[in-house]
Amino acid sequence: MAPEPVSLIPRPADIDMDIIREMYHSRAVTIAGMDPRLNATRIAERLGVSRARVDARMKEWTRHGLLRRFDVWPNPALFDRIGATVDVRVRDRFEKEDVLSRVRLIDGAVGGGDFVGEWITVQFIVPREADAQRTAKLLRELSGVAEVSPPVPWIRLEPKRPLSALDLRIIRVLRKYPTERLSTIARHVGISTRTMTTRYGRLVEDLEVWFVPVLDFRALAQPVLAVNLGLREGADPTLLSHAVRKNFPQSLEFLRAPFGPALPERTRVYFLLIPSTARVEDAERTLRSLPGVETSEALLMIRMFSFPEAFDRLLAEERRR
Repeated sequence: MAPEPVSLIPRPADIDMDIIREMYHSRAVTIAGMDPRLNATRIAERLGVSRARVDARMKEWTRHGLLRRFDVWPNPALFDRIGATVDVRVRDRFEKEDVLSRVRLIDGAVGGGDFVGEWITVQFIVPREADAQRTAKLLRELSGVAEVSPPVPWIRLEPKRPLSALDLRIIRVLRKYPTERLSTIARHVGISTRTMTTRYGRLVEDLEVWFVPVLDFRALAQPVLAVNLGLREGADPTLLSHAVRKNFPQSLEFLRAPFGPALPERTRVYFLLIPSTARVEDAERTLRSLPGVETSEALLMIRMFSFPEAFDRLLAEERRR
C-alpha cells in the first residue's frame, strides 16, 4: 500500500490550476487530452512565468503525493468498447477500501473517484450498452454496496485509424513508463527516437492514447470540491463559467467534449479549491446565487483511482491476433 501523502503546501498557488489547465490540449479538464510531456518551458511561455517556477511546482506534485502517477488508456473505441460511469453508495463509509477491492474484480472496471462520505464513482468499459446495465447490476450485488445509479454512457470517440502493431508496442511501453523520456521509450520499443516522436505525437493528437492523472487530494491542505450545477432553461453557460472563475479563482471546469461522459445538456461540472471544509456550505450558497444556476450538488474529493487490468487484457488479446 502506498504511504499516506503529506501536506503539499499550506495554500496551493493559483499557478497549480493554471499548469493543470495548460497540460490539456483543450485547456479544460476532460477524460482525455492531457499530455504529461508538455515541457515546463512551453507551459511557462503560455503563462508568462519563469520555467523554473513551473518546473518546481510540477516536481512538488509528485514529491508530496498529489500526482501519484499517470495511467495510460487507449481510446476504448479502438477495441470496440464503450465507456460508462456510475455513482456507488456504500453501506459503511469506513469500508470503502474493501468495496473497491471487490469493484476492481468486475470485468471492465478501469477507474473512478473517492469522495468524503458514502459515495464513489466507478468507470468501466464494455462491448455494448446492455453490458453496461449488467455491470451496474453486478456492482449493486457486491457486498457492502447500498445503491448504484443508472450508467451514464460516454460519447464514443471514433478512431481516425486502427492501431498498427507498432502502435500497440508503443502503448504497452507507455503504460509501463508513462512519463519517461521519448528516447527511453524508443529504446524499450526498439525504434529510433525520431520515429518514436512522430508516432507519439500522432497517438496523442488523435486522442488514441489518453493520459489519465491519478491524483490524491489528501496531499493538499485545502479541500477540493467537485460541483455539479444544473442550469435554468436558457441560461448562458459562458456567463456562468466567468462567474465561477471570478468567485473561485482556483477552479477548473470539466469540459463538455465530443467524447467522454455524456453530461445532461444543462449540467456543468467544476472542481474548486476552497479555504476549508467549514466553507463548503458557503461555497454552495455562492454557486446557487450565480446567474442561471438552478440546482447544485457538491462533494469533497479524496482521491482518484485506476484499475489497469482491463486495458492489460485488451492489449494482450490484440497481441495474440
